[in-house]
Amino acid sequence: MFIDEFELFLFDADGVIYIGDQLCLGAAEVISWLQKRGKGVRILTNDSRFSREEIQEKLSRMNIFLDKEDIITASWCAAYYLHKMKASKVLVVGTDALKREITEMGVTLVDDSPEAIVIGFNEDLKLKEIQQAIRYVERGVAFIATNGDISYPTPQGRQPATGSIVRLIENVTGRKAFIVGKPSALIFQIAQNGYSPETRTIMIGDSPEIDILGAHQVNIPAVLVSAQLIQYPTLRDYRIPDGQVNNLFQLLEESFQLYPWKKPDFPWPEKIEVAVAAFILNKNKQILLIKRKDNSYWALPTGRMERGETLEEAVIREIKEELNLKIRVKNLVGLYSHPSDQVLSYNVGEIIQFVTACFFCELEEGDLRNNQTEILESGFYSISKFPQPMVYSHQRWIEDGMRNQRSAVFR
Repeated sequence: MFIDEFELFLFDADGVIYIGDQLCLGAAEVISWLQKRGKGVRILTNDSRFSREEIQEKLSRMNIFLDKEDIITASWCAAYYLHKMKASKVLVVGTDALKREITEMGVTLVDDSPEAIVIGFNEDLKLKEIQQAIRYVERGVAFIATNGDISYPTPQGRQPATGSIVRLIENVTGRKAFIVGKPSALIFQIAQNGYSPETRTIMIGDSPEIDILGAHQVNIPAVLVSAQLIQYPTLRDYRIPDGQVNNLFQLLEESFQLYPWKKPDFPWPEKIEVAVAAFILNKNKQILLIKRKDNSYWALPTGRMERGETLEEAVIREIKEELNLKIRVKNLVGLYSHPSDQVLSYNVGEIIQFVTACFFCELEEGDLRNNQTEILESGFYSISKFPQPMVYSHQRWIEDGMRNQRSAVFR
């Protein structure tokens, strides 16, 4: 049976075990069945409104009996993370339960001069609490969120959740929160505490964007609980479940089996952006390269397209701003979008997939001068001997440009 393949079962709570105070079909029976066979069972929830003890009591009323240590909440993970980072004074926006979890870790709650801000969810949240958090986030205080969920299910329909508040603060301050809950790797790592790294673990959840994505990012297979058919355009999508059931009873059926999803060789991007690159040769057939300040790699000059621009306008602007050169666009070398080459991770925590249009350009005028905020060095170099280290995909773009300057390639 499918059950025999795994030793530790991680269950989402809302939408899988219960919805509000209503037990989901098969939840109590399946968890009891697993426990009787010596399987590890843990609840993994992003709900930061309640303490572990409160969720434990709620589960016991539903005839699901778990130790407190087997209930992993985003609120407790936030407290655990604060303890690990040795934060002593913290401003918390959230419920009393979230605040208790944090103070029990030896962290002091303050209203002034905090070392960190923790954002949870509270149905009685006041605007002035959000405004206070915004002031400190703008000053550079560590910005932590229990989770990024925009909404959560209730018997009356979906309701706003922590992520709605977090997005508001991010939009106002321009700073990105560190998320401790799913799909962050941190909560999955904490959920496996006490088990060996070789323990065969599986996640069972109802959200492709949170449960399935989070599990796959840390190489844990995942089953989706949903009556809706879930499909994505490419098999490389991290949100594709390894299996799907309408209810938990189906996990015990002999006919149920997994169709393992294969993890690709790139991290999951948070968004997609359009970029441009310039292929510029001088009279000596040398190519213009820059040494990037963010990673010290050599590359073609590149930049992001701005709203309202054409691709041609974008590449002309970028070269003028970054290198003080005026160019004329001749033709398209290629359009590049494959995630293995075009998903990039940045120091600020952003992971972006780019669609990059690389253009063959002619140099018209200007003295080469670097924009020091993004470029360490620049110059024209022989195509037979590039400076190192160099971005591998850009070497291929150069090969494409040198091979045929009349027809574009698509990779």
